[in-house]
Amino acid sequence: MASPARASAPFWLKVLVISMGLLIVAGFVVIVAEIGRRISTPNAGGSPASGPGTTFTERIALPSGARVVSMNAAGDRLVVHVETQGGPSAAYIVDPRNGALLGTVEFPPAAGR
Repeated sequence: MASPARASAPFWLKVLVISMGLLIVAGFVVIVAEIGRRISTPNAGGSPASGPGTTFTERIALPSGARVVSMNAAGDRLVVHVETQGGPSAAYIVDPRNGALLGTVEFPPAAGR
């Protein structure tokens, strides 16, 4: 029969196995935290114009005589309500990170209401 001293692993081997196990757990926690961060902040990479301290200038052409009535944040977009003289109202959807016009929604006057 083996003596109890020979049956147990050396102390340094126990320390090594425990520390490697802790490193694996810590790595797993870091990976899960990073995945959670990326899921909760879509487009985290953003555009080149979205860096800290970076500014941009974007001109969005409005119809002649149009005026901006209001601006509202909707998720990660900016909705600009525009009224025109005698024409339909419109909503301009803008990406606030770089000022790009993503689309427009027109609201023509209802006929027969």
